[in-house]
Amino acid sequence: MIYNLYIFNRKGKCLYYREWNRPQNTLENAADDGEEQRLMFGMLYSLKEVVTKMSTDPASAGLHALKTDSYTLHHLETGSGLRFVLNTDNNAGDLRPTLRQLYSGIFVEYVAKHPQFNPVDGSPIRLPAFDSRLEEYLRSLACFKS
Repeated sequence: MIYNLYIFNRKGKCLYYREWNRPQNTLENAADDGEEQRLMFGMLYSLKEVVTKMSTDPASAGLHALKTDSYTLHHLETGSGLRFVLNTDNNAGDLRPTLRQLYSGIFVEYVAKHPQFNPVDGSPIRLPAFDSRLEEYLRSLACFKS
């Protein structure tokens, strides 16, 4: 089951957030809307540092997934520093190919090539065609609502 998706720029600004089958939101009563996004990016940043320091080959080191007792975090960092995070239940399997398709086939086509998209300013992604295509793609996956 897919819970939610984050897209961050290299500076940690959440460009896109969407949730589907999220069972609980522990920060739903937080006074600040962006608190969860900042915590997520901070965790990713810290984990990347740990993974890089522990790797015997830092050039190939990377955080691909983090599995807990209640969910799995799937992570893709692009060469330009964009980070895609997909949280799922633990039965979803390896979603690295899904994240790569989401980036190259959907994000690049519907966001990066859009004339209004400026990756530097950190503006949220508000493109109906991207939302629609993303929704269609994720709902087609066997793990979307299992």
